[in-house]
Amino acid sequence: MASTIPLFCLITLLHTPTTAQDTTSTRPPADSLFKNTAATQALPSDSLAQRLKRQKRNRALVVTGSTALAAGALYTYLQKTWWAEGSTSFHFDKGRDWRYSNNLDKMGHFMGGMMAADLYYDVFRWMDMPDLKAAWWGFGMGTAMHLAIEVKDGYAKDWGFSIADITAGSIGSLMPVLRLKSEFFRHTDFKFSYWRRSDKYFLATGKEPKFNIDDYINQTYWMTVNLKYLTGKKAEWMPDWLGLCLGWGIEAESWNTNPADPGTGGRPEFYLAPDIDLVRLFKPKKPFWKFTLQRLNYLKFPMPTLQFAQKVKVWPVFW
Repeated sequence: MASTIPLFCLITLLHTPTTAQDTTSTRPPADSLFKNTAATQALPSDSLAQRLKRQKRNRALVVTGSTALAAGALYTYLQKTWWAEGSTSFHFDKGRDWRYSNNLDKMGHFMGGMMAADLYYDVFRWMDMPDLKAAWWGFGMGTAMHLAIEVKDGYAKDWGFSIADITAGSIGSLMPVLRLKSEFFRHTDFKFSYWRRSDKYFLATGKEPKFNIDDYINQTYWMTVNLKYLTGKKAEWMPDWLGLCLGWGIEAESWNTNPADPGTGGRPEFYLAPDIDLVRLFKPKKPFWKFTLQRLNYLKFPMPTLQFAQKVKVWPVFW
């Protein structure tokens, strides 16, 4: 059940590959900042080969070390916040997972897999791996991360190994491959927002009222599609940074606080809002800033929003 979004944050802090990317698409092929054509052309072929071999080895060590540190930090974090109730023999989820937060947590797993795979795609491109191969390796790393978490969940007393969770995470991990293969997915982003509109989760659990990965009442997940792509040649005037977002959250009132089955239910709430693609808006030239804005693009920024379920409401600003 544990959302995997924190792993992305940890790995990003530990290792930020500097990759140059085209601003006409969300995550197209990347070139390494460390390639210096003028310098390498002046070197003898044997010296160049040795330098490239040493560079690849050093980058592999950086990636391996960063991954190990991030995995250890994530394990410690989840051990304290999610698996603290103790362990039992390995078992599969017995069905509660399909009721938990009305399945909104699956979007958390999807996002976690996507963010990890995106990051590892950039990392493997930084290591000079071809685009598609790097995307498949990103898929493998995102899926492996989810598998490790689900195995640990399989020993948790209150949870169990969830086929649905690992499936959602694996589909999210496939996004780098889909972007390379599909024009639609190259113009589609998935985003996350957190806005504490209800304290019901904290009152029910007794936890400190601050962001918690399990507080799905106050989380919203969004799919945004670039409007210029949607309209095509019919709206050449349309700014290339503007998107249309469909959001999904759950209702606090119908979220279950019964100790016999806590955290289940919550009728779905749906939203429609404009969205901004930060990479296309600012069109940064420096690889570091492109990489940074791509990660900030995972967050849905506040915008006027139309809610159309469970009630119809216009929010002047909604996170």
